[in-house]
Amino acid sequence: MYVSLFAYAISVMLVMLPDSYNSWLLYVCVCVSCMSLYVFLHQLYIWVRKQICENLICLDIVSLCSIIITVTQPDSSTLTNASITPTNAAKVKAKDSVTQPDSSTLTNASITPTNATEGTTEVPCQYRLIVNGYEKNSLLVNINGSKSQNYTIRIKDKKSEKKIPVSIVSDTTTIDILFEWLKPCTNYSVNIDNCNVLGENHFNLNVLKSVNHSAEPKGDEQVCFKDSKWNLTKCVNITTEDSCVQKPIQINLETCNYTMNVHMPPVKPEITFSESIPTKFVWSNKPLSSDNVTSQCKDTFKVKCTDDTEYDLDKDVFLKPSEEYTCTGKYKYYNTSIDSKSKQVNIHCEWINETVFSVTSNSIVILWNLSPGDKCKGITWEKYSGICKTSHGNTQYQNCIKINDTTAECDFSGLKSYTDYTCTLSAEVNKSIGVFPIYTRDFNQRTNSSNPSFEDHDNVKVKETSHNSFNVNCKNLKPDEWNGPKGIYIAKLLSNRPPVTKENPKSCSFTFENLYYHTEYTIEIIAINGNKNESSAKATHSTRYNDKALIGFLVFLILVTSLALLFVLYKLFLLKRKRTAEDEEILLTQPLRRVEPIYAGGLVEAYKNKIADEGRLFMDEFQSIPRIFSNYTIKEAKKSENQYKNRYVDILPYDYNRVTLSTGGEDNYINASFIEGYREPKKYIAAQGPKDETVVDFWRMVWEQKSSIIVMVTRCEEGNKTKCAQYWPSLDRETEIFEDFVVKIRSEEHCPDYVIRHLILNNKREKGSEREVTHIQFISWPDHGVPGDPSLLLKLRRRVNSFKNFFSGPVVVHCSAGVGRTGTYMSIDAMIESLEAEGRVDIYGFVAKLRRQRCLMVQVEAQYILIHTALIEYNQFGETEVSLSEFHSVLNTLRQKNGSDPSLLEKEFQKLPKFKKWRTMNTGSSEDNKKKNRDSAVIPYDFNRVIFRLDIEGNQTSDPEDEEEYSSDEEEESNQYINASFIDGYWCNKSLIAAQGPLPSTAEEFLLMLYQQQTKTLVMLTDCQEDGKDYCFQYWGDEKKTYGDMEIEVKKTETFPTYVRRHLEIQSLKKKEVLKVDQYQFLKWRGRELPENAQELVEMASIIRENGHYDNSKTNRNVPIVVHCNNGSSRTGIFCALWNLLDSAYTEKLVDVLQEVKNLRKLRQGMVETIEQYQFLYTALEGAFPVQNGAVKTPPAKDAAQVINETTALLTEPNSTSGADQKEAEESTAAESNEQGAKESSTAEAPAAEGDGEKATSEGPTNGPTATVEV
Repeated sequence: MYVSLFAYAISVMLVMLPDSYNSWLLYVCVCVSCMSLYVFLHQLYIWVRKQICENLICLDIVSLCSIIITVTQPDSSTLTNASITPTNAAKVKAKDSVTQPDSSTLTNASITPTNATEGTTEVPCQYRLIVNGYEKNSLLVNINGSKSQNYTIRIKDKKSEKKIPVSIVSDTTTIDILFEWLKPCTNYSVNIDNCNVLGENHFNLNVLKSVNHSAEPKGDEQVCFKDSKWNLTKCVNITTEDSCVQKPIQINLETCNYTMNVHMPPVKPEITFSESIPTKFVWSNKPLSSDNVTSQCKDTFKVKCTDDTEYDLDKDVFLKPSEEYTCTGKYKYYNTSIDSKSKQVNIHCEWINETVFSVTSNSIVILWNLSPGDKCKGITWEKYSGICKTSHGNTQYQNCIKINDTTAECDFSGLKSYTDYTCTLSAEVNKSIGVFPIYTRDFNQRTNSSNPSFEDHDNVKVKETSHNSFNVNCKNLKPDEWNGPKGIYIAKLLSNRPPVTKENPKSCSFTFENLYYHTEYTIEIIAINGNKNESSAKATHSTRYNDKALIGFLVFLILVTSLALLFVLYKLFLLKRKRTAEDEEILLTQPLRRVEPIYAGGLVEAYKNKIADEGRLFMDEFQSIPRIFSNYTIKEAKKSENQYKNRYVDILPYDYNRVTLSTGGEDNYINASFIEGYREPKKYIAAQGPKDETVVDFWRMVWEQKSSIIVMVTRCEEGNKTKCAQYWPSLDRETEIFEDFVVKIRSEEHCPDYVIRHLILNNKREKGSEREVTHIQFISWPDHGVPGDPSLLLKLRRRVNSFKNFFSGPVVVHCSAGVGRTGTYMSIDAMIESLEAEGRVDIYGFVAKLRRQRCLMVQVEAQYILIHTALIEYNQFGETEVSLSEFHSVLNTLRQKNGSDPSLLEKEFQKLPKFKKWRTMNTGSSEDNKKKNRDSAVIPYDFNRVIFRLDIEGNQTSDPEDEEEYSSDEEEESNQYINASFIDGYWCNKSLIAAQGPLPSTAEEFLLMLYQQQTKTLVMLTDCQEDGKDYCFQYWGDEKKTYGDMEIEVKKTETFPTYVRRHLEIQSLKKKEVLKVDQYQFLKWRGRELPENAQELVEMASIIRENGHYDNSKTNRNVPIVVHCNNGSSRTGIFCALWNLLDSAYTEKLVDVLQEVKNLRKLRQGMVETIEQYQFLYTALEGAFPVQNGAVKTPPAKDAAQVINETTALLTEPNSTSGADQKEAEESTAAESNEQGAKESSTAEAPAAEGDGEKATSEGPTNGPTATVEV
């Protein structure tokens, strides 16, 4: 090897010699080099191989299972099973690392013995198979061979074969081969290529039982067992019978059955729990205990919930009540677990919660009784706590005192007076799972009021304004310093003179003037909150001497100078007026105020704020709107040829939006203006009431503008003054011709508050064309002031809207001047649309917008206030009218109930105001008159009680046309008291009298009242005695009876199934006239809250109406019907309501139960007080107008407007101005009229505006309606 390496080196050096050498020498060197390299490499291979074979015994790998193959010399005749030493054999072990037989390989090694020699003669190969025990799963194979070569051992069964290559380098070799892939109960054969077998070449592994195995569940219904030695798997079903038992399972193999003794798992566990605290988890489908049940099914089951806590079975578990848990049972099985179905656990305690409050001005004590109920008896309260806080974040914490197991007392002290607190109480429980709040409850509570925080206000400051006058100021209290509802400040001046007292509801500021000179005063400022708690502070001040006595001469000089100055100013005024007589009128306007829109929910509060302090905010707000916008010209209206067309010289339309007639030329003027509605241009036309000279122009305007509705908000004459010409034909004339226009009247419907006329308008210039025009005249606007009940205008609006259609032109609205009442109606209509669309209204902005389109719209403050009250009425009550055609369907809707919620009918009743003591009852409550009342809770109001006089004979009935609704509360001594009240009827006021049943001491007054009121019908709704109680003194008898100066006699008695009719004659001993009265006594109300059959009462009312001629006699309508029961309210209220509702149904085919009951409650206490009485009215109407053949059976139908019903109500308004207030309004009207006459001195022909009772009406706050709000 070294020689070849040296030769290779020499040849390489020769190759590298210079090119001068011959090429043949180069060729020889290359050949030598290659041969030397080959020899070297061959010798190196032999040496390396020898070294490896000599050390092969160090590579022996020991295994658990093996097959031994021994290779011997050909002359050996026997096979040895002994271990072979390194001196005579090479021992090779190879481990198969591949599980599949056909892909496994066998590593082998050969060891050449020390006595082996090369050149041995080749001998045929022979092998013998010996099974070396089943425990080790090994074989012994002897192979005899004569040369070293590679052999292939083939081991196979029926399905597969494994090839194992083996290299033999000596005559005797022992080789160990591992066979992990062998299977029990399987036949195997062993073959060696080019080798002869000696004896049998096959064997069988008859292993019958498993020693080690594992288990793994497969889904919920199977489990698979795997033998860890032979890699055999068997899956079986889990059944109830096999659950938790030990059993053998067999695997069927080729030559035998392989058995595994296994522990079966349970069927999928199911857990249950008891719905209580503490609770217990139970394995509900656990196999019953028996000899076959394994111990694993007894103590290896746990329950784990979403709080990651494990619980044992059948042991107390404390879970949090009302908290959702997801719990799963886990059964430990081999090295895995079997889960039960998840169970949702939520335990609800039936809390018994009672609280008792004790509230003072600075503390809230809450006695809290909290019991968890039967389900949660295991809960024991460990701790109570509470927290009270205000909306401003002030917080008071308190650990409550535990009184017993279920009761605690929480005392929150140091609180602020008259403050709303939200208190939260918590109860905690302490168990093994920890301390946690288990129950909380929130309360809202307000502390009581206390004295205002005014004592510390030592800053009462006095500022002298003159020698006998001074101002007193102190720091105003903040809202939270009142310690109650905001109140007022009172200042008292105390001295040796009579005390002086002043009040200020807004600020702590007072002015005292014209005091006594040189006098010391003690000033006491008292702050009184709304709950009458008060605090005071004091100061002193002395007035100075009288300085006015020293300046008498100066006063005289000033007077003379002032008179001279006034004379000069007067001359300048006359000169200025003369220069501007023919110029355009220019009026200064002040800038508009910023008045925020009012949301629906704030209408009542806004009204209260503005009406307070004698309506000063209303007055300031209204007067800030310019009466006339001077930047708009009125040239056309002021032309001389148009002057006669104006009813009032100062009510003129602006040029930019006046209605222009298409007559051509200059004769196109009419005193009318286009007015925008709510988001609708030219929705209205505001016009003055037509004069005789302008009727043709008025109808031309209606024709050209295609108007189909005319709203007239005045009478033709009011207070002996012409307000408007009658521009439509009367029923007796039927047709009127006004130049080119022919007006026909088709029908006329009279209702108490309005008249609806259906007119036909023809234009003679356009043949074959005619139009229908609906004329609605509102007749309930008083001569002075405004309607006291804003619902009348809402009713008018419903009638107008019922006639509107898509093709209608602008709605023509006029009164006398076309500004006051006209603007009021337009404002109400537009603002209701705004309320419905946006939920808010901008009354101030809309009135200002109206005046930009026509001067003086909404002319006086009372009309401005009326707009507010009408919107409040609409927002609180809605539209509750129901037409008879829809009555039954609407009533069914009202009666429907949704679970425990009240029905719409009940909600409607609950919104009715109660009007408790909203008017004075001084006369009936006086000591002299208390004995004349049957029920101290039902006393007539002073404003509408029936007044009669003992010293006046004969008929004292008021004039039916008298506009004064009720008498003044002031009365003379000769006026006598009786417990009776005037009740408004459907057609007119005071058409009903609600009276209590007469007492023996009041029988004379009762008869005198009938006599002076000239009553023709008397309705009695009780027996004289019911259930042992005296309901009415029997003031009549079989013979004539005398009570003082009054006599009564029964002339005739008629008895009917449901009532008795008595013909009475009443006479005064001082008069010859005899009063004939029909008494109707209803018999079916005895001992009941309500009549059993409502139709019997309706039938009696119908008979009274027919016998008394109340349907068609205007005179009879004005004579009051007297209705009495025991107290004059409980049953009388139902009859009066039903009487008016029937009148409304017969006349308008409409009923409004809510408005009727609301009006009755304003007139007398105790009227329709219960929901049962309220429902009775609907039931009576339902029976009075039954449905026949799908339609309501009603009296002969007239054209009537149908309105949509709504069922909400909360607020109401009192009646219009009356009595002394009306007189005061008239006086102020006259005063303002004179003032206007001084201001307007135009020489035009038309008089100053006064026709609406608008412009001339005083703008004082007392002229408007007042909303009565229940607090």
